[in-house]
Amino acid sequence: MNLTTLGRDGLMTGTGAAVTLSALGVPAAWPFVGKMYVHQYDPQAFFDAATTWLSAHDDVVATRLDVEALVAGVAVTDWRSEDGRAFQRRMDAYLADLRGVEIRAVVTAIVLYTAGAALAAMLLFQFLVAAAMAAVALWVLTAAVTPLSLASARLLAMQCLIKLFEGYQAVESMLDALLHGCAATLGAAVVVDVAAETVRGDRGGLNDLAAATFAQGPMLVWGTANRVERDLTAHGLSGRFPSSGPWSSARGGSPLPPGLSQVAGGKAVNDLMTGGQTVTGRFTPEQNADGSYSFPWE
Repeated sequence: MNLTTLGRDGLMTGTGAAVTLSALGVPAAWPFVGKMYVHQYDPQAFFDAATTWLSAHDDVVATRLDVEALVAGVAVTDWRSEDGRAFQRRMDAYLADLRGVEIRAVVTAIVLYTAGAALAAMLLFQFLVAAAMAAVALWVLTAAVTPLSLASARLLAMQCLIKLFEGYQAVESMLDALLHGCAATLGAAVVVDVAAETVRGDRGGLNDLAAATFAQGPMLVWGTANRVERDLTAHGLSGRFPSSGPWSSARGGSPLPPGLSQVAGGKAVNDLMTGGQTVTGRFTPEQNADGSYSFPWE
């Protein structure tokens, strides 16, 4: 199953249902569209990264076993001088570092698998929500073209969509909490490792972390701009000023000026067709062979 396609299909189905219901006098489906637009991603990248970390773990294990065999071979020669003891201490510290790398690699892989699985589950859930919206739209449309009571159908559809949206928000909140927990776990693993090395007087890890962060600078800047563009587009699709979050204002909940929602809708369609944000997507930094990114002045 192509998860990216599933997310796009869910958005298209939900948007079609929202447009149909709005035309039939049931606007309660429209808030789903902006949220479904936000949840367009490819969880496969997390699974691929987790596999890479597990492969790195296997490589480190093989290296550690080789070193242990080498150290054991030296020890049997009865090397008991001060140099021998210094060598043993150095090798013990090196092997301890390798074991630490093994643990962090496994933790990172588990976290990435967890995040990928959660995002995949969210895409599937979102598609099911969109299918439910389509069923509600079909029911109201049937009521509009048959002797059924359209007013009653509108009322029941409104109540159903409100409950469905509450459930969607609850699942979204759980996903957000889980992803923040995953990010915190990865951050803690790095911080604990760097702090432990720094306490022992080794600033190599701290310097490496600073250098790696700087090397990723262009991607961090671009990612932030891309996120801002995505969120603003989602708010435009909602048709109302945001009432919570970093974009909230005193006009939160009130309708946007005429035309903005249509512009956001057109942009969202182009985003889906091109596979990226219309504005910032054209400026994605190119990655160097060593994994870093070049700054504009380089």
